[in-house]
Amino acid sequence: MQQQNALEVEKIVLEARKKLSMTGVETVDGFSEQSLKLTVMGNKVIINGENIKITAFNKGTGNLSAEGTFTEIKYNHKKTPFIKRIFK
Repeated sequence: MQQQNALEVEKIVLEARKKLSMTGVETVDGFSEQSLKLTVMGNKVIINGENIKITAFNKGTGNLSAEGTFTEIKYNHKKTPFIKRIFK
């Protein structure tokens, strides 16, 4: 049986819009009381809300916990250039 690296799995748990837990977080690119900017599995993730506080982050395992009032989670994935989509 092959073991999975903790950074190979992405999971988001949002409890009552107040507590957020994530796995697969590579870096915290920026944060304020209104937003978190993360890199998760190579994709940019922006989490918006109010009174956001990071309660724990372990870069080795990729686990992140935060509290606040969360209103939005947006993924900004890398798009394939138009020319590459046409000429596969």
